[in-house]
Amino acid sequence: MNFLLLQINDALFPIGNYTHSFGLESYVQSGRIKNKYDAKDYLKAYLHTQVLHTDLLAIKLIQQSHSLEEILEIESIIAAASVAKQVKSAIQKLGARFIKTIQAMKLQQNALFQSYTQASIHHIYAVAYGVFCTSYQLNEQECIQHYLYAQASHTLTNCVKLIPLAQSDGQEILASLHEEFFILCQKLTSLTKQDLCNSAIASDIKAMQHQYLHTRLYMS
Repeated sequence: MNFLLLQINDALFPIGNYTHSFGLESYVQSGRIKNKYDAKDYLKAYLHTQVLHTDLLAIKLIQQSHSLEEILEIESIIAAASVAKQVKSAIQKLGARFIKTIQAMKLQQNALFQSYTQASIHHIYAVAYGVFCTSYQLNEQECIQHYLYAQASHTLTNCVKLIPLAQSDGQEILASLHEEFFILCQKLTSLTKQDLCNSAIASDIKAMQHQYLHTRLYMS
């Protein structure tokens, strides 16, 4: 068991994930997501688009990279593809906070991770996470699986708060998605750099609409 990997994916790891919904709040306020069935459908779509083609693929490509330049190119592509202002700001804030928290942990210094933090101008969260896992030689598959589960759990927590749902509904949905997680990991094996940021336009639109909502609980 790698306790470091568990720690950086824990819901209590203080990077500010709880302040962002990434467009989910817009879906709820527009009446598109009203119950646990809608929440499950949304989550499956979100995982198979944004999370798979951007976050998980970025982590995979970083694990396969051979230089810091390749990593920074991946990060630049994600930054350019993040068309919603609040989403771009969110993933940068999460990334910057992730780096700051890692540095505060006073782990043994690592040259690649240090070089990345100094050279990066975007600090995209998924990229910072991927570089950290690669730098400290954490198990590649476990890094992806832990990240995937953490994103699903976080999104479900937001669904429970926003719709709202019973806590048991959230756990029921999460348990029903276990097989879906394996499917996502399998799909990831066939994706290449050409698939990076091949996401859903509808999510981008809802993320753009978020800043114009009359009331908001989340920053994105």
